[in-house]
Amino acid sequence: MKQKIYNLLMITHRGLLENTYQQVFFNDSIQAVKTFEDYLTDFYLYLYEAKPKYVVDDIKGYYLQQIRDEKATPAWLRQTFRRFLLEENKILIEMREALAEYRKQLLSTDSSQLLDITLTHVGFAIAWFNQHESSEDRYLFFRSAYKHFMGFYSWPDDDLDDRDVAGILHINPGTLRTRTSRLCAKIKRLVGELNDALIATLNKQALDIAKEIYAEAEPDMKSILERLLDKAERELEQYDQIVELRTQKRNSLMVFQKLESSCMEEMFVPCECCEEGDESYIPRIENRIVSIFKKLIGM
Repeated sequence: MKQKIYNLLMITHRGLLENTYQQVFFNDSIQAVKTFEDYLTDFYLYLYEAKPKYVVDDIKGYYLQQIRDEKATPAWLRQTFRRFLLEENKILIEMREALAEYRKQLLSTDSSQLLDITLTHVGFAIAWFNQHESSEDRYLFFRSAYKHFMGFYSWPDDDLDDRDVAGILHINPGTLRTRTSRLCAKIKRLVGELNDALIATLNKQALDIAKEIYAEAEPDMKSILERLLDKAERELEQYDQIVELRTQKRNSLMVFQKLESSCMEEMFVPCECCEEGDESYIPRIENRIVSIFKKLIGM
């Protein structure tokens, strides 16, 4: 499928796609954030990986496979690429404008009362990390982030705990915790370095993740982190071992009966930073998701 998409975009229909790019960003007087080559690379990745959320199976090139008549391919590519360019460029500009507004507010605010980071920073950091880091680092960070946002004091008995994961990755639990802490520190630095150039490196999939986070005051972080964690886990060489060990643990605990009694109650204990009446950590003026994220990365 990779070769088929490459041939379609880079060889057979490259001229058609370049003309579409020219029409969108020059004839329509819309400012392009990226070059044609950058957008074309993003489009290649999009066509290879994208699929509707209701499709659970890992199907590559899903949308291309829906074309029944090959003669319709050029028209479909032109229309899809045009829509892709407009959507990706719109999110890039939104993120740049949000960053510019944040900088403007910082300049107009007393240094002793600096404004806090925003959901745009959270969305950018998570999206950039997911795009650029290895599957193992993504797995470790998103495991930690999922546990943190869900408010787990410890992993549920029917899932893999830190000792299980460390054993599968052939490291000791202390090393796992150290690596996870370093990844959180990396995210913290990334938040502070947010700029236009880094935003422009995000591809369409990453931009969609970022927008899903910053477009709502209360984004569904559980769903977002579950997807990112699952994808990173599936890319690990040890994925089959993880599935086997998790299945063994669930079978031995008679998971369905325990989930209804005690396990589910422990899974969804609210995190300390969200308990009613606790205002020592989350100011009322600060976004709840931002506050939880800051605690995760040590801000």
